[in-house]
Amino acid sequence: MDAYRIKKYCLNPDSILMAGDIKLLSTGDLFLSEMQAMIEHTEKSLLIEFYEIADDDFGIKLKELLINKARQGVDIKIIYDSIGSRNTSQGYFNDMRKNGIEVIEYNPIRIFTSVRRWFRRDHRKIMVSDFTYSILGGFNLSLDYLPYFIGGRNWKDFGVRFSGDVVSMITRIFRDNWISIGGSDFELLPASVSGDIPVSIVWEHGIKNIHSIRRSYKYAMDNAKDSIYITNAYFLPDGLIYRCLKRAVIRGVDVKIILPFKTDHPYVRIASMSILKLLIKHGVKIYEWQGEVLHAKTAVVDGVWVSIGSHNFDHISMHHNLEMNINIFDENIGADMKRLFENDLNNSKELTLSYINKLPLSTKIFSQFIYLFRNFI
Repeated sequence: MDAYRIKKYCLNPDSILMAGDIKLLSTGDLFLSEMQAMIEHTEKSLLIEFYEIADDDFGIKLKELLINKARQGVDIKIIYDSIGSRNTSQGYFNDMRKNGIEVIEYNPIRIFTSVRRWFRRDHRKIMVSDFTYSILGGFNLSLDYLPYFIGGRNWKDFGVRFSGDVVSMITRIFRDNWISIGGSDFELLPASVSGDIPVSIVWEHGIKNIHSIRRSYKYAMDNAKDSIYITNAYFLPDGLIYRCLKRAVIRGVDVKIILPFKTDHPYVRIASMSILKLLIKHGVKIYEWQGEVLHAKTAVVDGVWVSIGSHNFDHISMHHNLEMNINIFDENIGADMKRLFENDLNNSKELTLSYINKLPLSTKIFSQFIYLFRNFI
């Protein structure tokens, strides 16, 4: 893809780096197999940063695999979020520490702390092997996201595996976070392979990068000519994104959004009905996934710009959380993402004004009420 076309969809062309060997991870079994292969082939360094690391049956097997790699001399560093992993025993992480794995808890839960600090969570899902290979997306390390046939709950999520120079950027971002929460500095090695697909890493972290993911979304959608297809688990967009989608429809862009019907946070679905009603009135087509819990965060614009990561369209992701997305500029990957989205529409039901209007009065009142507190959910 030439530089001229990239500039149409990339807010900051100077941020473009190269990636290779990109593989879309559209199911839990794909994520599991790629993650296990990455760990098993790691020779020197493994960096892991996940919102949730569970001590369920999958987590126990993961711990054993990581301990085995540590015994082989692999340097392993892990960041987990205090809220995201609140149900995981400290003994689980202590076992890792006893076996040579460095583990740090992000923002430990404290009752007496500021509201902003309480809501600031490390929501990223990142794995980096030997400074060269990476997995990034929405999957947490839990049975929730794995297929039925291995005892999982088959939640619908999305990730991407890739290699190349761009991994060095992810490694630097990990190191900055690692040091900020008390970890020791460590040497960064260059990626051992390069790539030929242009990508950019966008992330939320502090004042400098605040809203960078939202800005990259807005820029691409403002320049959309044909289609905007979004899949998102928690959809409570602010006025900026709402107006952006509305303008896109006026320009004749096909705007479709897939949201969860079954969700682990039902109050978000209820609160969103207010804004969804307005979007539908303006021509945005809203669909609800009819399978298990939908947790993915992806988008594809004009079959050219693709975004995959951990970022939700809600206040907490935009203003508090540490998040990370990879934006990919490639027609072939864009075509694959469009095909996957269109396939998902076959298992989704369109949300209509008639459906919303027929909701019980009590539900409508509760929706309006809880929407007032959208900045906290």
